[in-house]
Amino acid sequence: MPAESGSTTSRHDGIEQTGTATTLTDALIDSLDRFADRVAISVDGEEFTYRELDERSNAVANALVARGVEPGDRVALMMSNCLGYVVADLALLKTGAVKLPLNDMLTEDEFEYMLRDSGAGTVVAGSAFTDTLASLVDAVDTVERGFVIDAEHDRFDSLADLEAEGDSATAPDVTVRPQDPSGHFYTGGTTGDPKGVVHSHDNFLQNMYAHITELGLTGNDTLLLMTPLPHSAGAFLWAALLVGAKSVIRPGFDPGQALADIEEHDVTWTFLVPTMIYTVLDHPDLETTDTSSLETLVYGAAPMTPARLREGLDEFGTVFTQFYGQTEVPNIITVLGKEEHRIAIEEGEEQRLGSAGQPALMADVKIVDTETGERQPPGSEGEIMATAPYVMEEYWQLPEKTAETVENGWVHTGDVGKRDEDGYVYLLDRKSNMIISGGMNVYSTDVEDVLVTHEGVSQVAVIGVPDEKWGEAVTAIVVPEDGSVTAEEIHAFADEELADYKRPKHVEFRDELPQTPYGKIDKKALREPFWEDSDREIN
Repeated sequence: MPAESGSTTSRHDGIEQTGTATTLTDALIDSLDRFADRVAISVDGEEFTYRELDERSNAVANALVARGVEPGDRVALMMSNCLGYVVADLALLKTGAVKLPLNDMLTEDEFEYMLRDSGAGTVVAGSAFTDTLASLVDAVDTVERGFVIDAEHDRFDSLADLEAEGDSATAPDVTVRPQDPSGHFYTGGTTGDPKGVVHSHDNFLQNMYAHITELGLTGNDTLLLMTPLPHSAGAFLWAALLVGAKSVIRPGFDPGQALADIEEHDVTWTFLVPTMIYTVLDHPDLETTDTSSLETLVYGAAPMTPARLREGLDEFGTVFTQFYGQTEVPNIITVLGKEEHRIAIEEGEEQRLGSAGQPALMADVKIVDTETGERQPPGSEGEIMATAPYVMEEYWQLPEKTAETVENGWVHTGDVGKRDEDGYVYLLDRKSNMIISGGMNVYSTDVEDVLVTHEGVSQVAVIGVPDEKWGEAVTAIVVPEDGSVTAEEIHAFADEELADYKRPKHVEFRDELPQTPYGKIDKKALREPFWEDSDREIN
């Protein structure tokens, strides 16, 4: 890819930089070199330095380039948290390819759709997905090559093969520019298929600065990452690498293991969704575990209930930081910091524990009328709009939807909320029918489209209802076809057809579903009985 006319270029370890802005690639290469002798990550009890990650990712990157991967190509990562994910992630940045991270809880049909829609030509799969990889390579015409992380396969080379054949001394000689795409992420929609959200190198670099600043990351931190790297944990890992911190990476969350890791590794920083925090607070090992090293406990994806947040503050101290964001404006739209948590408790402002905080330093928020788009005064409800230097570039191949969502740099979040006189933002409901269950986004139409195919289901509406453990429990309200279908049959069908986090926790039956004056299913009416004791329809 040639440099643009009139621009300047510089080169760093084989990576060509165009223009005055830096790229995420350049920044991470600098960090890998600067902190070469520090421990970067701990996985499965084994530690790896920044130098080791640099050399291994160089080798993989050079091998991928030799195999035909070019700047701008979409490369999918389809695996659970592991060393291979980190190495492959860094390697893709060094090739100039665009990372397509796939949640390991998705179904094969969802994998296929995202690969096909993105035009991904390469897939790197974890050991649990080798058979899925073979099926997808056969099904998706654009996929030209596949690799496996750590399993022998008669059809695909492994990451070890790539490391063996690539030069580990330097990164590939490719051009990466600030405006070039770096990540391609899929976010569910309230209607239709998932949308591809594209972010540039400059977007992500600015976003990493926001993460470091707002979430208090320093080179002295030891992070514990237990949530999927294709989601927020991947951004936390990048930010940690930029400042020279150490990250302990687990393939999933277990409250007992989390407590053991905090004590063993002197963990100072971790991220948990509220349901995870609740299970840690309820775990019997908490009483005998030394958690005094913990300085920062970041939570997001859903607000915590004020009562349990007070319990957490009593147990761990003033360590909590909440963030609010979305794929289009990653993670850092608003932040409720440690000091705000302390003030809320000590100065009688506990209602603020139910807020999402104030706009981040690099972001801004406004509340607009959902019909007219006019800016609303403090205390008035409306749609939350957000802006930041890291707003997405586009929805992939959806220019009309992009123009509808991003208006003069402001993103329509689809969330309904209000902002008080002091600038604190409160989430009240969602324009979309998205449910946040256990920190995972569940779009009701995704579940409805599957459940309605059951022969015993005439109509179905899916809503979120308050749940102490999950925040919101996915609940299916079903009108039976002939009156004979059972809840057990619906659950069994969902087990076969839906990803774990999308499966209904509850099934209820009705003779008919309420309708709006416009003939649409009235989900607000369905939700009201469950939320009547709450001052908001989000949990």
